[in-house]
Amino acid sequence: MKRSTPLSRNIGAKVKYYRELRELTQKELAARLQTVDCDLTESMVGQIEIGYRATSVFEIDKLAEVLGVDYNALFAQDE
Repeated sequence: MKRSTPLSRNIGAKVKYYRELRELTQKELAARLQTVDCDLTESMVGQIEIGYRATSVFEIDKLAEVLGVDYNALFAQDE
């Protein structure tokens, strides 16, 4: 499997962490993203979370907005 982000900055894992922290399903997150003009589907969210799909800056911005986290939290380097 090809990763879209380095292991040390796994944005997808952080998206999953914050999504689960807010008790949202991938489908619910995708629906909320649709309300802020971000056209990600449930399947695309899943691909982002496993690091298989590249994510644009716009999508990361919208993910941060919908998840209620600081944009930089998704870029923090893992330890």
